[in-house]
Amino acid sequence: MCRWLLRMRDLADGDDLELTQEFLAQMLGVRRPSESLVANTLQKAGLIRYRRGHIRLLDIEGLKEGACECYATVKAHYERLLAHGG
Repeated sequence: MCRWLLRMRDLADGDDLELTQEFLAQMLGVRRPSESLVANTLQKAGLIRYRRGHIRLLDIEGLKEGACECYATVKAHYERLLAHGG
């Protein structure tokens, strides 16, 4: 979830994301109770604030620590493609 939220942040160009729990669960390929458990864990850790379809990313570095190394790899590849007009 950390990696996915960071990627959405990159695309939205901001720390505020309008996402419902149902949509987030679908995008992650999990059931809603699983998504809720992880979102609550991230909120208790101070990484996000979640309220009725709105997620605010509070601790970007903390989310990066929670994401796999593939986030940085995918982001760098995407930026290289954009730099070359692709």
